[in-house]
Amino acid sequence: MTVLQIIQPDNPLLRRPAARVHDFGQQLQTLIDDMRDTMVEARGVGLAGPQVARSLRIIVARDPEGEGSEETSAEDAGKLYVVANPQIIRRSDEMVSGIEGCLSLPGLLGNVDRHESIEIAGQDRDGQPMRLPASGRLARVIQHEIDHLDGILYIDIATSVWRPTDEDEAAIAGAAKSQ
Repeated sequence: MTVLQIIQPDNPLLRRPAARVHDFGQQLQTLIDDMRDTMVEARGVGLAGPQVARSLRIIVARDPEGEGSEETSAEDAGKLYVVANPQIIRRSDEMVSGIEGCLSLPGLLGNVDRHESIEIAGQDRDGQPMRLPASGRLARVIQHEIDHLDGILYIDIATSVWRPTDEDEAAIAGAAKSQ
C-alpha cells in the first residue's frame, strides 16, 4: 500500500486540465491502487489524478452511501468505481444543492448545485469501454472528480463556502468529502 501526497491549491497542477489516459499498463494499475489506498486512508469518497500530482484523466470513487463506505481499509471500502477518460453523456434537468468538501481543500465546506443524476462514458481500469449511470451522492462525487480533471475546484462553483464549526460536524460527516 502506498499512500500518495494530496496536493493543495498552491500547486498549479491542480488547476490544469488533465491529459487523456492512453497507456493502461502496470504503471497505471499501480497508480489506481495507490489512489484507492490514498482515498481510503484520507477517509474520502473520491480522488482524481490531479489531486495526487498525476495529470491524467483518471478517477476513483466509492458510493458514500454504499455498503462498507465507512470502513477504513481499501479492501472494505465498498463498491469502488475506477474510470479513465470519464465524460458525462447524460445529465438530469433536476439540480440538487448539497454540501461538499475536498481532500485538496481541508478545513472548508461549500454548498454546490449538481445534477441529481448523470451517466458517464469512459474506460475501466483495463481500458475497456464502460458506461456508468449514477444518481444521488454518487453522482455528486463523480461530478466533483470530473471537475478536478478540468482544473475546476468546488469553491469555484459553490454558492457559499465556509470553515466548519463544531456544530457542522454532522455536515462534515455527511458531506461527500473529497471528492
